Amino acid sequence: MNLKLIIAHVLGFITLTSFSQIQVDVHQFKTSDGSPYLDVIIDIPGENCDYKKILEYWQSTTNITVIAESKGEVVEFSKVNLKSPQFTDSIEAFSTNQIHLERLPLPTGIYQISIKVKAKFDHLITRNVTVSHSGMPEISSILLVEAYAKSPNDVENKFYRSGFEIIPLTGNEISTEASQLTFYSELYNINDVVGEDSLFLLVFGLTDSNGSLDPNNTRYKRIKAKSVTPIFETLPVSFTTPPLSGGTILIQAKTRDGNLISEKSMDIERFHSKTKSHTEINFAKAFDDKAILYRHLEDHLPLASPSQQNTIGRTLKHNSDIRVLQGFLEQFWINRSPDDPEGAWRAYCGEIFIVDSVFGGCRGGHGADTDMGYVYLKYGQPNTIVRRHHDTDYYPYEIWHYHHTNGFTNRRFLFYAPHVVLECMEILQTDMPGEIQNEDWLRILKSRENRVNVIDSQINRLNPRDTYSREEPEDLYYNPR
Repeated sequence: MNLKLIIAHVLGFITLTSFSQIQVDVHQFKTSDGSPYLDVIIDIPGENCDYKKILEYWQSTTNITVIAESKGEVVEFSKVNLKSPQFTDSIEAFSTNQIHLERLPLPTGIYQISIKVKAKFDHLITRNVTVSHSGMPEISSILLVEAYAKSPNDVENKFYRSGFEIIPLTGNEISTEASQLTFYSELYNINDVVGEDSLFLLVFGLTDSNGSLDPNNTRYKRIKAKSVTPIFETLPVSFTTPPLSGGTILIQAKTRDGNLISEKSMDIERFHSKTKSHTEINFAKAFDDKAILYRHLEDHLPLASPSQQNTIGRTLKHNSDIRVLQGFLEQFWINRSPDDPEGAWRAYCGEIFIVDSVFGGCRGGHGADTDMGYVYLKYGQPNTIVRRHHDTDYYPYEIWHYHHTNGFTNRRFLFYAPHVVLECMEILQTDMPGEIQNEDWLRILKSRENRVNVIDSQINRLNPRDTYSREEPEDLYYNPR
C-alpha cells in the first residue's frame, strides 16, 4: 500500500501526498455492438473523506468530476456527489475506502482524462488514454478483482458484469501473502476467426521472473466463440510467481491448432518492504519547523518506551537544534521497524490522522492527548466496542475489547464521560497491565460523581466485587458481546 508521507494538519500545509494516495485506474471495454467505452475507477481512502456526524451517524460526501478532452475540446463530462454509507462507528468510517466507477462512452481518439476529487482536500489526477476501435479480434483491459458476489442483472449497477457484482482492485499490486488472483476481461470478435459458437483455446496465466508463463500458474480452456466473450477466472499465486517485480498476467486466444488470434498482458507486482540503508533514510527532513516537529514527536508518546517518553518530554522539548529532533524521529523508527522504517512511519501517520479526526476535538485537534486516542495508537483498533451514551443510570461509557494486542489476549478498556461530554472520554478501568486500574470503577460509574471516598475504596479492595452481578456495565465488561 502506498501510504504517503506527511499529514497536512501536522506539517501545516496541504500536499497531495499527505494521506494515503487516491488510486485511479482507466480500463477500456466495448458494448455488445462494438462501441468503445472507458471505465474510470476511483478508490478514495477513508482518511481522505470529509466525514461529518449527522445525528448518530458518520457520513461523507465527495464531489467527483471526470472530464475527457481531445484536442482541447471536452468530449465527455460527468459530475457526481458520492455519498458514503452511514457509519455508527467513526473509526470504521475513517478506515473504509470509498470506490466510484464512472463510465465514459468515447469514439476512437487520443484523450486526456482529468479526475477532480473534492474531499477533505482537492485532488487532481490525469491520465492519457488512446481509445481504439479496429473491429479486429482483441482483448479488453484486464480488471483485477478484490471481491465479487452473484447478482441479478441491474442496468443501474455499474459494477455488474456477467452475473456478478464485481468490486475492482485498483493498481497492479498484490500481496506477497496472496494465494490466488481473480481477474475479469472480455474477448471481442473471436467468432470472426473461428466461427460463431466454434471452440477456441483460451490460455491465461502468470509469468515468472524470466517472462515465461509458469506452468504451475497457467490454465487452458476450450470456449465457444461469441462476438463478446467474458472471462472471469482465478489463478493460483505462488511464492515465486508472479515475482516481486517484472511479472505479468497474460491472456491469449488461440485457434484449435494453436495459432495466436490475440493476446493481452498486464504488469503485476507484489508489494513488499523496501529495505534501505540508514544513510538513505531522510523522511524527517520534510519537517522544517521545530514546533511542528516536536508536536509530531509528542504524537509518538503512546508507542514510546519510558526512556523515550522522558527524552521527548524533557530533553527534546528544550533543544533548539531541529536536526536533533529529526535524528530522534528517524532513529525511533529504525529501532522499531528496521526493515522499513519509513513505511512504518507513514502507516503511523495515517493512524495519527484517524485519532486526530475522531478524538481530537476536545484537545485542540490532537487525538494522542486523549485517553481514547492514546489507547487506539498504542493497542490498535479494538475488535468490539460497546457504547452506552444515553438513557442509562450511569455516566456515558464505552467498553473496548481486544482479542489480541501487544502480546496480551482478552483485554478490555472502559472509558467514561465524568462531565457528560462524550467527545473526550477518560479511562476508568482496564485489565491491561501498566494502565489505569480502578477497584471502584462500577460505583464511580453509577454514582455520577468524580470524587472517590478513600475509606470506601479501601473496603472495595478488601472485598472484590462479584464479577457475575446483574449490573449491566459489569456484565458487558466481563462478558463482551
